[in-house]
Amino acid sequence: MAEIIQLDEDLSPAISALAHSLSAEIGDDNLPSDKFENVANILLNGLLDFPKIKTKLCSLLTDGNVCIWGDNSDQLQILYHATSSPNAGIPHDHGTSWALYFQVSGATQMSVYKDAKGSNPANESDQVKLDEIIQMQPGNGLYFPPGSVHSAAHPAAPASWIRLTGQDLSKLSRRAYDQETGLRI
Repeated sequence: MAEIIQLDEDLSPAISALAHSLSAEIGDDNLPSDKFENVANILLNGLLDFPKIKTKLCSLLTDGNVCIWGDNSDQLQILYHATSSPNAGIPHDHGTSWALYFQVSGATQMSVYKDAKGSNPANESDQVKLDEIIQMQPGNGLYFPPGSVHSAAHPAAPASWIRLTGQDLSKLSRRAYDQETGLRI
């Protein structure tokens, strides 16, 4: 898990309220409701409408990630990520967890993959192929159910984003794929 940091008196209640509201949209099976993506986008945009909150959030770090909510590895995790220089990740899954990426600043080029043979979920395949590329701008969130394969690039860094997951990803078995061939690594 990313380091869990102590938030200040402005961020702590705001992130706590966000986490409790989001948790209401997650079932006992740890899967979000059908309206989770919309609810998360509304709540995150509302949170970042407060300039003080957005400024403090963006000042947490310029590179890497920190956990800003979630000390139970089997429940909602909220991480803040940032990069100060251009980068590109490789196609990967989040194991048995779901994820929602929400763009705070800059842009993310999110590549979404599908099973090369056409069956679902993509992460059960030995080979994936590019399905679509989504340009994420500040205020946009994108949900990935368990089994999804994606990669994120930040060609015009700096950029920052919030990632919500249903579990601590560092404790899960995950799969990665070669960027060129799509074959499982």
